[in-house]
Amino acid sequence: MEPQIGVCAAISYPLIYVFGFLALVESLYSVVGGIEYSRLLRKWINRCPGDFAPPATLIVPCRGIDPGLEANLSAYFEQDYPDFQILLVTGERDDLCVDVLRQMQLKYPDVSAQILFAGKANKRGQKVHNLLCAVGHVRTQDEVFAFGDSDIRPSSLWLRYLIDPLQDESVGISTGFRWYLSQRGNFASLLRSVWNAGSASLMKDTDCYFAWGGAMAIQRELFQICKIKDRWENALSDDFVISRAIHQHGLSIRFQPLCLSFSHEDCTLKQLWKWSVRQLSLTRIYHPSLWKKAVLSQVLFSSALWGGSFFILCHLWNKTLAINGRHEVLILTVVMIYGLSCVKGWIRLRSLLLLFPHHRRVLQKGLVAYVCWGPLASLISLVGLFCSLCSRKIWWRGILYKMVSPDKTLVLK
Repeated sequence: MEPQIGVCAAISYPLIYVFGFLALVESLYSVVGGIEYSRLLRKWINRCPGDFAPPATLIVPCRGIDPGLEANLSAYFEQDYPDFQILLVTGERDDLCVDVLRQMQLKYPDVSAQILFAGKANKRGQKVHNLLCAVGHVRTQDEVFAFGDSDIRPSSLWLRYLIDPLQDESVGISTGFRWYLSQRGNFASLLRSVWNAGSASLMKDTDCYFAWGGAMAIQRELFQICKIKDRWENALSDDFVISRAIHQHGLSIRFQPLCLSFSHEDCTLKQLWKWSVRQLSLTRIYHPSLWKKAVLSQVLFSSALWGGSFFILCHLWNKTLAINGRHEVLILTVVMIYGLSCVKGWIRLRSLLLLFPHHRRVLQKGLVAYVCWGPLASLISLVGLFCSLCSRKIWWRGILYKMVSPDKTLVLK
């Protein structure tokens, strides 16, 4: 057995070292990115929105009962914005959310709001179908379309911050992002928050890869020039499609840190897995270059960290193999990669605490997770990325879709 182990080690060690070196470089680059993201968030501490506030329509698609739905919708109705209307749009009149939507209208009679019923989608995503219905009910005077999700709880100045960058002619869309706030602090919910935090780090104040559909705003005129309605006609993803149109038009996507909004909900491990695979499957179809970058990054990181850890444990377990200088270098590499991951997690969390001090208590409950669980989230990403290769079918809000292409969607069930 020992000669076989020696041969395997001779073959595997060079590969582990190569992956380790590349992963170490990537980890250092990632920490630098984390520092830049931290600087971006810190720039917005105590910053007030500008005076740019044209008439706007805020579209909120709804389906089913999200945790804290009433509080989430109340946050939209309580926006500090001079002239806007809210369009609450769902598929069917018997949807469970309809009673809550009507309660919102009664609770806020001074806010212009309509409830719309789009019907069932048969050739596109239900959310996209709802948005297309709502776009046909905007007011004549509205100059901006804003979009929000029913499972986030934005601040009272969210709409002002979201629309403010649109006065810059180089900006096509302004966008926010989501941060999951676990209410019970269970393992799956915290891990989802850590996983999602990694995606949040992709957002930039110059030009983002994509706009997030749960918080984005666009000038009405540009929406028409880019023919977004036509592009959405057979699409499953609203945000990837509109992002591609904006970039093709030569404009940028601007991230607004103070439009980073919180989802106050928990999940199970099964829900976490389905959710993460859905995000990665959508990315593979609608933004393949970003998906490939994610594959390369996760393969390097996980191969070095988890592969290196496995080799170290095997040698510690096999007492016939002594620890030598080669093993010590491998141990040091693994420790450094994990340490850099923790550093990035700490930088990201500290910046968030400074920007949103009112969420400090809940965020600090997940301190260990945000700092130390990055490798677990990366492992989920790696497995999810390869699972997204196996099928173009995804479940989304109780509906089964097949993504034939970015321009063709089948509603299966």
